[in-house]
Amino acid sequence: MKLSLIVAEDCAACMRAESVLRNVNLQTEELDFEIVNINNYSGKNIVIVPTLLINEEIFSYGEIDENKLLKILDKSLKDKNELL
Repeated sequence: MKLSLIVAEDCAACMRAESVLRNVNLQTEELDFEIVNINNYSGKNIVIVPTLLINEEIFSYGEIDENKLLKILDKSLKDKNELL
């Protein structure tokens, strides 16, 4: 599963979101996590930072609800493992 955090320089909310994601990424081995500066992002038209994408789909803008994210990731990873 790929998590992409779109950020801007000198963005306090972006730094907080990055901290949350680093914590989540440490808890889950099956995640591919990247941080992309909005100036270098060529995907969807993103105008609000931070923006969190899960497998290239927008999950959230602004602050990240860690509990909500963990529930979604847990469900997705369980579903994936059941298919194997």
